[in-house]
Amino acid sequence: MMTRIVLTVFLFTIAKIGLGQQLNIDKIRKDYAEAVKDEDLCERNFDILDEGAKSTTEKVYRAAYEILMAKHMGNPFKKISQFKEGKKHLEEMIKNNPNHIEARFIRWSVQVHAPSFLGYKENIIEDKNFLVKNLHKLPNEEAKSIIYNYLKGANPYLKGGQVFTIAELKELAQ
Repeated sequence: MMTRIVLTVFLFTIAKIGLGQQLNIDKIRKDYAEAVKDEDLCERNFDILDEGAKSTTEKVYRAAYEILMAKHMGNPFKKISQFKEGKKHLEEMIKNNPNHIEARFIRWSVQVHAPSFLGYKENIIEDKNFLVKNLHKLPNEEAKSIIYNYLKGANPYLKGGQVFTIAELKELAQ
């Protein structure tokens, strides 16, 4: 009887490990821009992060996907509530890690795209300037490339002081 219990627990653990989704932060980063349009991808990545985010970077992306989940909700009250919850988590991560480059990138991207009625636009220029001065310090070359390409691709849609100048884009490309 005891052997059966141990065997059952062992098999259940193996099945959970084998069937469970692994947290791959490089894939999560790559999927970020696409998750805006793809509800299933957004939900899948949020669930993975919700279960397994341990590092600061993983927690930052968890907050980002939490915010993105609001975009895919139908009920406007739930949308706002979801957005505010994700925003709270993101701001908490930035408060505790003000020099975390990916956290500042996520906040920049959320604020640039957030509807103005949400009142979440106050750090766009600050984060833009931070990214220009600090993106080159990001040790992960793939993350740096993803962020640079996102910023460069968003540039034609930005307005006023949000626009990256040619000199800023060159500095970001370092």
